[in-house]
Amino acid sequence: MALVKVLVANLFAGASLQKLEAGQVYDVDDSIAEKWIEQGKVEKSTEKKGEKLVFEVATPSAPVASGASDLQAKLNEALVQLEHARSEIEAKDKEHAGVIEQLKQESAVKLDAETKRADEAEAALAEATKKAK
Repeated sequence: MALVKVLVANLFAGASLQKLEAGQVYDVDDSIAEKWIEQGKVEKSTEKKGEKLVFEVATPSAPVASGASDLQAKLNEALVQLEHARSEIEAKDKEHAGVIEQLKQESAVKLDAETKRADEAEAALAEATKKAK
């Protein structure tokens, strides 16, 4: 433990975030004291006595694991459903791509036939016009 004197007005510490008064001396853990000294928030004190600060870690009051396993099971089920839906979408996309390609080919054949018929009609009209003169 190290005795430190607070230099800044806005330093909070502890599990309850108590405000540390500037100019007061506190007894804190060595690792915390080193961090604060490096940051310029405190300086080492030569005084004999200071208020002891205890840093606590709060633990959850109720066990979380039981609810987490149910939630994880629901997440896993949703993931399976999502993957199933994604595979169905990919299959439908492939099916639609095949149908679109088939329609393109059919349209190209029909267009070629109509173009040929139109060319033949134009040629016949040109020939009929020549004969009429």
